[in-house]
Amino acid sequence: MDNNKKDTIAPKGISRKGNSNSHPEGLRGQTSKLSVQSPAATNFIDDELLRLRAAGTAVQKIRLSAQRELELARQMRTEAQRYRQETETKARSQAQLLILHARLATQKEIEEVKRKANEEIHNLLDDIHAIRMTAREELEAQRLLNDAARIRALSQAVQVEAEQKFEDEKEVIGAQKV
Repeated sequence: MDNNKKDTIAPKGISRKGNSNSHPEGLRGQTSKLSVQSPAATNFIDDELLRLRAAGTAVQKIRLSAQRELELARQMRTEAQRYRQETETKARSQAQLLILHARLATQKEIEEVKRKANEEIHNLLDDIHAIRMTAREELEAQRLLNDAARIRALSQAVQVEAEQKFEDEKEVIGAQKV
């Protein structure tokens, strides 16, 4: 309230500071005239005081509103941070789950490829075994045919030799008879 007194204009040489009993020099007898205020000045001061109180109330309301807004903004920020963290956690979890599913799917595909490859290898080994057995049988048959041909050739050679000997002996016997 002392601030309101500062806004009013005091005559030169009169200070509003200090107590009201102190009189500036040269105005000791006139202070009673200055301390009595006119009704217009009182109304002005009262109006000014009311306006200042209203402004103070408005400032207080604005301050409270700003504090509420600040608190609301803080709550929103906290909620946004919590939501961001939840979203990040969910995204990480979903990414890890996706990676896990991809790995499992890849492992299944690898196992399927290995199984098919093993199956094909076993089929090829079975085919190779069958071809080998057929080749052995054919080789054995060729050996038998070769042996038979050699025996035939040998028997023909023996027969030719025997015939030659027989002819030679016939000639020797025929020459002895003559």
